[in-house]
Amino acid sequence: MLSLLTDLEFPGAPAPDLQRQPAGFDLTCAQIARFTGTGAIDLTNSRRELPALSPLAWPPASAAAESVSLVLDPAGYLVTYNEEIAVPVDCAGIVLPRSSLMRCGATLHSALWDPGYRGRGQGLLTVFSSLRLYRDARIGQFILLRLEAQADRTYDGQYQGENLDR
Repeated sequence: MLSLLTDLEFPGAPAPDLQRQPAGFDLTCAQIARFTGTGAIDLTNSRRELPALSPLAWPPASAAAESVSLVLDPAGYLVTYNEEIAVPVDCAGIVLPRSSLMRCGATLHSALWDPGYRGRGQGLLTVFSSLRLYRDARIGQFILLRLEAQADRTYDGQYQGENLDR
């Protein structure tokens, strides 16, 4: 069952009233990085290696912050969201791309957000055609799926608490 987010707070959200949608909450772009190295995945995570990243710097704001943008060439990018997410223990979260992003020739990929996860998550932005992306652009919509019962255990992986130090 889809769970509405009417009672959840999203610290870091630049415009919560605008971001709250009928069935979810829009996530916005805080940081973007280009993949520059090789990653590794295995069964037990004992050999997991995240690839090197090259953060893209937002140009200095000459006027209002909303005028700051980057033009992204076709490639994959790691996006860090502005919003702090706390997934309730009886839910799982999913991020879907906003339709405007897809209509601009790009999409957003995300893994399942487990019960108990807390952090400023990340997504894979795949750009198929050049895209001008403004700082704080709404690129994805976070939705919660209510579990039939509270999870037996909550998320305790290496990404718990990620990106909360900013």
